[in-house]
Amino acid sequence: MKVLLYGGTFDPPHNGHLNNLRAAAQRVRPDRVVVMPAGVPPHKAASTTPAALRLEMCRCFYALEGSPEIPSLTVSSWEMEQAAAGQRNYTVLTLEMLAREYPEARLYLAVGSDMLESFRSWHRWQDILRLAHLVVVSREIGDDGVLHSAARSLDPSGSRILLAQVEALPMASREIRRRLSEGQDCAAALPAEVQQVIRREGLYTAPGHQPIPQPCQHPEP
Repeated sequence: MKVLLYGGTFDPPHNGHLNNLRAAAQRVRPDRVVVMPAGVPPHKAASTTPAALRLEMCRCFYALEGSPEIPSLTVSSWEMEQAAAGQRNYTVLTLEMLAREYPEARLYLAVGSDMLESFRSWHRWQDILRLAHLVVVSREIGDDGVLHSAARSLDPSGSRILLAQVEALPMASREIRRRLSEGQDCAAALPAEVQQVIRREGLYTAPGHQPIPQPCQHPEP
């Protein structure tokens, strides 16, 4: 059995997240995908969006379930529950939890290419590589020498780090939050379920600001 972990703050989840997860799954063909919204990620400031709303927005990932590359998918609240109990999240702890839950499974962890370059700064990074294969999502697999060099330095055997090519979508949660706060319409970047939660809860709108719908202009790749 193969289990693919895809974690992130997802504040908000956007079409780029779905695109990257699909690419990682196509690379390894997992039996199950576990989407894990972070509670308190150690490398980022805590999200100001309530955990329950980020979890609700992550239901957009279920649109991928049942496809050939993702036959089964679950959105887990485990890291959020750990954060509510006062625990700081580390990826290695999540992988250890999954190893207990799926003792016979081969674990995979989907990460972005930027994360690979800073991977040695991750808490117990050697144990992460012991517990799981990394699936690195990059659109420049054949040309990115820095990425290949980072992979070789971390995994000289070439057996623990896999590269998954993707046609990246030029969007990021931080940029989407900023544009939404300025009143721009970022519907093209967001799944319908996410848009509904944002509108219902008035998320990412600056206090006292009345949004004026405008086209959302993402930076060129």
